Amino acid sequence: MTRADISIVDAKLCDLESCAAIACDSEIGRRYHFDMETLAGSMRRALESGAIIVAAREALGPGSAVGSGSGAILGFAWIDPRGAFGSAPYLKLIAVDGKERSGGVGAALLAEFERRAPPKARMLALLVSDFNDKAIVFYERHGFAKAGALPDFAVDGVTEILMVKRRAP
Repeated sequence: MTRADISIVDAKLCDLESCAAIACDSEIGRRYHFDMETLAGSMRRALESGAIIVAAREALGPGSAVGSGSGAILGFAWIDPRGAFGSAPYLKLIAVDGKERSGGVGAALLAEFERRAPPKARMLALLVSDFNDKAIVFYERHGFAKAGALPDFAVDGVTEILMVKRRAP
């Protein structure tokens, strides 16, 4: 099932607490001990430094324009356009509200990451935790492939898997 009543919009500073709350309520957030205020502050500083944070928002219902992005935040993606190794746009974090998973929100956010990547970027990159099997399958389904492993990179005992997607020339 895919939601048709969502919009992907640039996150506003006032949206960052809602985005951080979604991330904190995820498996990654719990395992990595995310703190809502700290994460929202990091996202705020990242925006000021050129990062892109997009939010998936729902339309408010009858009478509101689909595409207005005026409803609740369903998920977000934090993008570093300078990216991995200074050349591959990097998806730093993507999180979808638990009630909205498997409904197309993550796919819409991932598509926006790809759309926002500079045309000359040959590769897209992201890290995914080794225990996050559903995310690994999700990224593979969208054309990403495992390219390496970083043991204990973010948290002791967890290996981060580097996944990349080669873009058509």
